[in-house]
Amino acid sequence: MPSEIRALGEEDGELKEVDIKTIHEFEEVEGSLPLFKESEGTRRFFSLLGPIITALNNGEVLVIDELDTKLHHLLNKFIIKLFHDLEENNSNAQLIFTTHNTNLLDQDLFRRDQVRFTERKPEIGSTDLYSLVEYSPRKDKDIEKGYLVGRYGAIPFIGDEKILEEGS
Repeated sequence: MPSEIRALGEEDGELKEVDIKTIHEFEEVEGSLPLFKESEGTRRFFSLLGPIITALNNGEVLVIDELDTKLHHLLNKFIIKLFHDLEENNSNAQLIFTTHNTNLLDQDLFRRDQVRFTERKPEIGSTDLYSLVEYSPRKDKDIEKGYLVGRYGAIPFIGDEKILEEGS
């Protein structure tokens, strides 16, 4: 493993090497840490920052498979809110992502028409994609709870059994 992680950036048309280090404070003592010694979540967050900033600046569509991988729930929300914030996203960039984080099924975070589910059809080897709107949930409904009890489908199977939240 390298002793430092280096990134290449462009300055005045010239490629420039940049060392990325994080600053930590503990009991009024400050120290830096090379990025490769950081947690996987911190490294994942840094790896997403470039594409996020580029998309927001240029009004691009950013597609991220499994946004929640190695990221704290609040970092997921932070990223999503950047794309919803008209000041931060004044170029109308779009974020399309997959996730297994059911905490994001929140009508304070997403409109119902922004949520899609996928459900495997193992008998025919395909996957269906459908909108939450098809279920017409009321605006005051807890979408996460409804999903976990199987109301909207897209629940994993083990063998022939769907895995449902207790009390379903």
